[in-house]
Amino acid sequence: MSCQNNVDFFDSVAELWDEINTYNVEAINHIIDKAGIGPDDVVLDCGTGTGVLIPYVVEKITENGWVDAYDMSTEMLKVAHRKFSSTEKARFILGNIERDRLFGAYDRIMMFCMLPHLDDPVATVARLYEGNLMPGGRIVIAFPSSKEEINSIHHERQHNHVHSHFLVSADELADDLRHAGLNVDYVEDNDSCYIVRVAKPQ
Repeated sequence: MSCQNNVDFFDSVAELWDEINTYNVEAINHIIDKAGIGPDDVVLDCGTGTGVLIPYVVEKITENGWVDAYDMSTEMLKVAHRKFSSTEKARFILGNIERDRLFGAYDRIMMFCMLPHLDDPVATVARLYEGNLMPGGRIVIAFPSSKEEINSIHHERQHNHVHSHFLVSADELADDLRHAGLNVDYVEDNDSCYIVRVAKPQ
């Protein structure tokens, strides 16, 4: 039920999302830099929403790479498709990243501003790591703001029956991921950015 509540909420706000939400461009560029996306990389954008990350990723995949923009909200995906369908580097996929079995193999998996909406974030990251991340690949969990700001936003949205978990510190998330057997190689948690990066050995 919580998943359907989230779908209903994001469907209802999709057309206004870009008007009511602003993002720190400098922080996004920093996140993209830490992802280390190469020109031939295949990238999974988990919970793409209206496609906030798409232009930043497409700028990096200048050769044979592409980005799979994945979201469970039909209306959000429609907005993203309308904005970026002209690029040959993006594919738009409707689905639930936590519940679907994904068949793609990715060099980079971006989890941007979506982790608290997962029922079991650590298990989801571990599944993507084991089943969909190429050797030498990275999963980047990130927000272009502080965890306090993210938690405040999600607290407000819970009044609209939006399902989300409290975002723990980046160090705590990193410890949980390490306990799940994953290799966390970068952690950042400050007033302007939150990043936990998982790297898969070659």
